[in-house]
Amino acid sequence: MDIHPIRSGGNASCRSHGRRGSVMAITAVILPVLAILAAFAINAAHMQLTRTELAVATDASARAAGRAFSEIQSVDSAVDAAIATAALNTVNGDPLRLRGGDHDYEIEFGNALQNNGTNSRYVFTKIPTSDVRSGTVASAIRVTGKRVAGSLSGNVPLIIPGLLNADRFETQYDSVAMQVDRDISMILDRSGSMEQVDFDWDNGENPFSGSALYWASNQGVLNRYYNNGSWNYYYAPGQDSNTYQQYMWENYFDKGPAPQSPWQDLVRAVDAFLNVLDATSQEEQVSLASYATTASLDTLLEKNHQIVRDKVRRLNTGGMTAIGKGMQEGIQGLIDARARPFAAKTMVVMTDGVQNQTPWAEPVAANLVANNLLTIHTVTFGTGANQEDMREVANIGGGKHYHAASGADLVRIFEEIANNLPTILTE
Repeated sequence: MDIHPIRSGGNASCRSHGRRGSVMAITAVILPVLAILAAFAINAAHMQLTRTELAVATDASARAAGRAFSEIQSVDSAVDAAIATAALNTVNGDPLRLRGGDHDYEIEFGNALQNNGTNSRYVFTKIPTSDVRSGTVASAIRVTGKRVAGSLSGNVPLIIPGLLNADRFETQYDSVAMQVDRDISMILDRSGSMEQVDFDWDNGENPFSGSALYWASNQGVLNRYYNNGSWNYYYAPGQDSNTYQQYMWENYFDKGPAPQSPWQDLVRAVDAFLNVLDATSQEEQVSLASYATTASLDTLLEKNHQIVRDKVRRLNTGGMTAIGKGMQEGIQGLIDARARPFAAKTMVVMTDGVQNQTPWAEPVAANLVANNLLTIHTVTFGTGANQEDMREVANIGGGKHYHAASGADLVRIFEEIANNLPTILTE
């Protein structure tokens, strides 16, 4: 039998070379495709990162503008805040630059309303900036951040240029900051120290001398009757020791504006607070609680703020200082059926003294914010107030602490709180 060896020579070698050639040919096709896909992926990731940075910068700018517009009530302050905040945020390594001109359409004013009811999307309706400057009420600000040709920041270069004949791209993002409605609980100190007035009478000035009393009775500030050979005097309706001495200070002794009690300053501050709320485009509800040795819920949430004004004027002062009790009464107004589920809840706690009745305000505040979506602001007034305790209450409540050294300060602070409308982003 002849045995023939198996030959593997020439034909096998040709097949091997053929396979290598096919692989190389396929690789020559695939590698450029992979490179193109990788370039697209890199550019796409870069574009997405740039858009995200632009959204963050524009949102921050809109929030800052809305806060400034609410607190300062000035178009220019809102525009300045938007531009300054945008510049603190980078987009593709460069600060976002906004233009603030009325016709640049990058910072616009208007209103944001829900289109079809409570749970629908908010729709921004622009109001000409010139109209807002002239007094037209606006409740929202739209900021448009741009990285496009013709903007201050320009468009954005691609990481790998040349794909699809493009070497740059453009992106734009809108953000609307809208002021929201509030349900507000005012907690007022009506303790005895609130009625004290320091009348610094000069030597020779006595509002209770016979001649001063006789003159005051002729002015209708006092009533009098004659008994056993002498005149007897008593306060006319609506007058008391403080109001009588204030009248005599200004009209009998002609000493200029009379010293005021802390309570009188507070009444004016509450008036100023409600006047600001009356002028906002939002529908603000206000409830009232007050405290001395005990506390009371004096009004539920009211849209008619005159009801609150009238109630404040009817409150009487006197007693100790139970701030925690006042806060416990005040929260009842914010959880009552009149409270609106989508309104921001705000508590304003005011005192001129030192808490000396339990429960203490700090643990009460901690309990309130643990169980309610609530912001607590605190206001101290005068040299006798414990600012440290009230600052801690505000910290617990996520709000601000304010201190007023004078009646004018107190009015300014209450106006500032009223103007400090919370904002949300609706786009």
